[in-house]
Amino acid sequence: MAVALILAGPVSVMSTVGATPVAESQSVSVTENVDVWERSPLTLRTTSEGPTTIVAPRTFINVESAATGDLPLNKRTATIHERNESINMSFEPRIGAGTRALAGDEAQLLAVKLDEAPTTEGANTSDIPGSLGDVLANNSNITSSELLDDAEGVGAISDEGELNASYTPESGGVYAFALVTVDSGEEGLSVSDGNVSVNGNVTVVGVEQAVVQDNASTVEPTQNPVNPGNNVTLDVATEIEDENVTHAVVLVKQGELQQQSSTVTVSGELNESFSQDQITVENSFDNVSGVATVDDNISIAGVNLSTNQSIPAIGVQGLFGTVVSEAESDADGEVIHASATVVSADSDANVTVETLDSWLNGAYQYVHVAVGTESGTINSDTGTVAISPGGGPDNGGSPGNGGGPPDNAGGPNNTADDDEDEEE
Repeated sequence: MAVALILAGPVSVMSTVGATPVAESQSVSVTENVDVWERSPLTLRTTSEGPTTIVAPRTFINVESAATGDLPLNKRTATIHERNESINMSFEPRIGAGTRALAGDEAQLLAVKLDEAPTTEGANTSDIPGSLGDVLANNSNITSSELLDDAEGVGAISDEGELNASYTPESGGVYAFALVTVDSGEEGLSVSDGNVSVNGNVTVVGVEQAVVQDNASTVEPTQNPVNPGNNVTLDVATEIEDENVTHAVVLVKQGELQQQSSTVTVSGELNESFSQDQITVENSFDNVSGVATVDDNISIAGVNLSTNQSIPAIGVQGLFGTVVSEAESDADGEVIHASATVVSADSDANVTVETLDSWLNGAYQYVHVAVGTESGTINSDTGTVAISPGGGPDNGGSPGNGGGPPDNAGGPNNTADDDEDEEE
């Protein structure tokens, strides 16, 4: 999901038409009046910290057809945001994506939300690349749309090529954001009853994604510390009522993810024949030392974990997908110590995550995500448990022992020299 959403602009393409504020050779088209800048996956980032956060590896993207080289995505945390709380976003120059050429351009922010009750057979976050074009052509039945422009504080891009915006989601779910510039026509995008219209020509210059929870779950380990090789059992209570719930828990040793990196390579041409086979992911670590326990045909926040294997550990779904697909009990080499459990159960339940005898002593962070199978309601929580034969909260189990995001983890501060980047 994470890779697909990051590539939301370039994946769905046809011939380039219409005016663009960037070089025509660096843009593709999703509809007759909407173009996408190929550097748009780099420029727009959320900057808010949510109630559930885990540090992610440094992640790079390399689009071979655009000769980008390895460009940092500046997404160092996997965050779940809170409904009715502002999600702040920053659009600015990044390494590989100078934005000063857009100075003075009027901008609009399109927020797209998946249907409230995604299923493994229907709505899947990996469909967003195709559905970006569908939304703009009003052919999508899996998303709703909302537009922010001058009235909501989204105006012109500054002389420095920067713009700050915020969006307040009224309900939990998976959201995608597209920042567009109005190239011709006075109105640009407009939304009525969830349908998007285009008056003139616009260009998508930034894309981002966010997961939003409806409420917090309450999670407590039934035992802390736990011996290596013993199960970690979490007593979970949610605010979800009268339906079955998918509970997903990932348990990972603190400090390990932020020391790693992932490189996403996109090969071949970005055209109407683009396929997931063109995406490969190379991680700096060799394996995941842990145990994955996943019920069949089960999804978390719109992603079927059994069918999304080659995704980097960015975003909450990407982290779960990486652990689920790569966990091995006999893993060796450079490893991340992590396990995951994804099960269907009552809204309040005990969820068990396995550990291995070979796991290192220390603090391990757990991330719990619960999704109502009918409503799509999302709850989440995070905390720590100590893995130690004789330890406890004072011997590696403290939440302050490496559990929080690193300094500048949000990644909005890596900028580039526009004069150089715009030629890339």
